Amino acid sequence: MMNAVHLTAHAAKRMAQRGLANDDVQLIQWIGTEVEGGYLVREKDFQALDRELKQLRDQAKRLIGKRLVVEGDRLITAYHAGRSKQRLLLRDTHARPLMERHP
Repeated sequence: MMNAVHLTAHAAKRMAQRGLANDDVQLIQWIGTEVEGGYLVREKDFQALDRELKQLRDQAKRLIGKRLVVEGDRLITAYHAGRSKQRLLLRDTHARPLMERHP
């Protein structure tokens, strides 16, 4: 997606002075506009990201209660699990959301 950059001592010092974290560098590269000698995050770039995040949030909300049945690398079926089925599925498992499984 983007090239990793190595911070110089000067860059690390300036980032600390200006309140930029290491994670901010990757985000700037991801959402910003490439300009001569680097990247610039414009209001327009932020607005585009904001729209994409809202769409992703809406899509994820629509999937509440949906279940995929998977065997190995094959998707067997998909359906909406009612509340009782959800409780049954979660009762004897150590279910963790995907976001917690993959840091």
